[in-house]
Amino acid sequence: MAKTRVTFTIDPADAERLRRAAERAQVTVSAYIEARVLGAVERDEAIERMFRDADAATRAAHAAADAAIWPDPEPLSPERRAELDGALGRFFGGESRTA
Repeated sequence: MAKTRVTFTIDPADAERLRRAAERAQVTVSAYIEARVLGAVERDEAIERMFRDADAATRAAHAAADAAIWPDPEPLSPERRAELDGALGRFFGGESRTA
């Protein structure tokens, strides 16, 4: 099977810990890291699968709550837009600015 090289940078002390752990497991550092990382990835994927339906339900509930709290606004009529633009202009235009 073809392999792909992956490079990462760690503390020298951590590199030594990995080397010792691989030695205790009687495998190369590369094989040790590969087994440990892929094991963690498999656990993460299993957790994601386990909670997929619950996560989807949570996202749907959040979307429904957002829609109820923040409904899409009605489009502004040109008259209402002009009224609001005028009020904002008066509010922000009336500020005293000093340098």
